[in-house]
Amino acid sequence: MNEPRNSLPLEKLVQSMTVLAAVYRQQSFAGAAQELGLDPSGVSHRIRSLEEALDLVLFERTTRRVHPTRAGTLLCGAAVRSLDEAARALDAARDLRSETSIRLSVLSALAMKWLIPRMPDAQRAGFDLSVDVREEPVSFETGDVDAGFRFGAGPYPGLHATRLAPCDLQPVIGSRMMRNRKPDETLLRDGRTPLLGARGAEKFGTDGTWADYWRLLGRDADSPNPRIGFDRSDLAIQGAVGGLGIALGRTLLIEDDIRHGLLLPVGPRMRATSAWWLVTTPELAGTEGMQLLRAWLKEQIRLTLLAS
Repeated sequence: MNEPRNSLPLEKLVQSMTVLAAVYRQQSFAGAAQELGLDPSGVSHRIRSLEEALDLVLFERTTRRVHPTRAGTLLCGAAVRSLDEAARALDAARDLRSETSIRLSVLSALAMKWLIPRMPDAQRAGFDLSVDVREEPVSFETGDVDAGFRFGAGPYPGLHATRLAPCDLQPVIGSRMMRNRKPDETLLRDGRTPLLGARGAEKFGTDGTWADYWRLLGRDADSPNPRIGFDRSDLAIQGAVGGLGIALGRTLLIEDDIRHGLLLPVGPRMRATSAWWLVTTPELAGTEGMQLLRAWLKEQIRLTLLAS
C-alpha cells in the first residue's frame, strides 16, 4: 500500500512557481527580482527556502549567474509550463465574457470553398468569428473552440446540434475541360475522364465518396473508382477546376465555382444521408453570440443555394 504523499513540499513548490520560473528565465536572482518587482535577497531567500523544503539543490550559484541543476531543470520546466497553461486558461475564461466572440471549428474544405469568403459579412452581422481549421472533430472539453461546423449523419449526443442544411452529392467538371461543350452523364462511366477522389470522406465514414454516389444511384456493380486521389475535398474540386477530371462535389463546396463559371455539373444530383450541422455545448447554445452565428450561417446557406 502506498504511503500518503507529504503535501508540504508540493505546496511550497506551487507557491514558489512564479519565482522559480523567473529565475529560470533570467538565470540570475537579480534579473528575476527585477522582473517580479522584488528585492534580490528576497528572491534568493525564497529559492533557498524551497530547496530546503524539497531537500534538493535546484541551482548552482556562481558570482554573477545561477544555473539550474538537473532537478532544477525538471521543476523549472514544470513551473513555466504550468504558468503558461494558467495564462491561456485565464485568456479563455475572459473571452467567455464576450458572448459575441465565437471560435468555430471547421473542415478545411468548407473553410476554403465557402466560409472564409463570407467572413467579412460575419463582422457586419455583429459578431467576431475566428476559424479553427481541423479535419477531425474537436473536443469541446478543452475549451479551444466554442462551436463546430460538422458534416455527418448526426445527431451528436451530449451536444446541442442544429441541422443547418441537407447535403447533395454532385459530380462536377472544369469548364475549361469541356471547351464550351455541355457535359454529358456518359462522362462519368466512359473510363476516359478520370474521377477525382477525396480520402477524407473515406477516413471519417461520411457518405461523400464515389462509392456512396453510385450506391445512391443504384449502380454499385461495375462502377468506376477514382483514379486520382486527394487528401481533402477542396483539393479534388480544385483539381476539377484545373482540368484534371471529375470531382464529387458536395453542397456548399461547389456552388460558388459553378456560379463563377469554373465548374459544370455532370450527371444527377443525389441527396446524401449526411448533412451540415452546427454543434456546441448546451451551456453556450443560448448565448447571444451563438444565436447570431446560427442565424448568420442559415442565412448565408440560404443565399448560397438561392444563387445556385
